[in-house]
Amino acid sequence: MTSDDLPIGRRVARWRVRRSMTQQMLADRLRRSKSWVDKVERGVRTLDRYSVIQELAHVLRVDPEVLLGQPRSTPAGTPDGVDDIRAALARYDIPRAAPQTDELRRQVGHAWLTYQHAHYGQLVRVVPGLLDAVQGARSAELLVQAYRITSSLLVKLGEADLGWLAADRAMTAAGDDPLLAAAATISVGQASLLVKLGEADLGWLAADRAMTAAGDDPLLAAA
Repeated sequence: MTSDDLPIGRRVARWRVRRSMTQQMLADRLRRSKSWVDKVERGVRTLDRYSVIQELAHVLRVDPEVLLGQPRSTPAGTPDGVDDIRAALARYDIPRAAPQTDELRRQVGHAWLTYQHAHYGQLVRVVPGLLDAVQGARSAELLVQAYRITSSLLVKLGEADLGWLAADRAMTAAGDDPLLAAAATISVGQASLLVKLGEADLGWLAADRAMTAAGDDPLLAAA
């Protein structure tokens, strides 16, 4: 079954999990009950008003046509700038001159703020240069943070495999440091969740159960 063949409720569920939301979180943003969301996802409640579909699409940050399973007027393709991030992740010619550590910390902190404010287009342009800089600095802490930012951004953009690669680089950079490894594990969990969604149509169900059980897990807090 392709994504276009899925009932609209299943599409809502898959995009909800892709956005790292529980049913309760989606219900709160829609100002509806969790029961309403559950019934929509199971197909018990029919979405027969386009205005409601638009509202859902707005909260899930997708086009209404995506939820309806209709082809979009223009192909989505790879978001602008993702290829530059891909190249930065694959680059091994480390620049000889890197900014001072304090300046890099400021840049990393600003990147996190940009991500938290959902300025993804701006962050896509910043990440390649940031990755080059932290690789040149050879600081495990800054490497982990930069790779985590990169992975989180790519997950938000739906680039599952590339997001997982960045998370894996964070784990490698963490080495034997338990705190850095714990932070990197959060990114691995985020990316792995999205990879699984691409592998099986029913993957959203297991992911939803995991997120519901996690409660205030840092994975959701960082999403």
